[in-house]
Amino acid sequence: MNITLFWTIYYSMMGIEILVLIPFILNYRLLDPPSRCIFYYIVSSIVFSVGSDVLQRIYGNNMWFFNFMHYLQFVILSVFYYLCISSPILKNIIKVMPFIVAGIFAIDIFVLEGIKAYNSISAGVKSIVILIYGAIFFLQLLKDKSLVEKSIYIDSLPSFWYNSGVFIYFCTIFLFNISYNLLQSQAANGASKTNITIAILSINNLVGLIAMILLYIGLSKLKKLRYADS
Repeated sequence: MNITLFWTIYYSMMGIEILVLIPFILNYRLLDPPSRCIFYYIVSSIVFSVGSDVLQRIYGNNMWFFNFMHYLQFVILSVFYYLCISSPILKNIIKVMPFIVAGIFAIDIFVLEGIKAYNSISAGVKSIVILIYGAIFFLQLLKDKSLVEKSIYIDSLPSFWYNSGVFIYFCTIFLFNISYNLLQSQAANGASKTNITIAILSINNLVGLIAMILLYIGLSKLKKLRYADS
């Protein structure tokens, strides 16, 4: 894939992230706790994008930053799902998962794969956990009888759109997370590896752009609910 196209997609995604963040900032006082988690997730995504670019240009390796930001985003999304999922048992599991994943992350970065490599093991675990949370939340919405009794469609709920954005993004990056370290270390020639990596990252960035749009739709639904309740 053309490197120019990759950077075009990358900076377009960064621009969309900033554009989506603006209405969240303007409506910050109206945000409910799950929406505030999504706000912090978007902030972390912008820091992730900008920081990765700057560190790569300065030091030539930004993997430690990648790994740390992935964990930070996992914690933010864990809080989001803790607020959204109603089962007490699952809430207790969600509360302890960041500590379990932190242990896996520490072993991965200091023992198994190293600080200068993409930590595919811990990244894969984090992706699986988020996908499980997302699937559970979708099922919860589908089985919620109170929504039916109140004639509320699930697509009118901000949390549905937030979850949709997060879920579709993690569905896309899951295979990347569990395989990128292998791709980095395989014995293919440099040009071939670079082309494959650029293609995969471009797809991830495109889906990330779509995910940000879904998060904005979620915010718009929140504003409509606030207006209807006032």
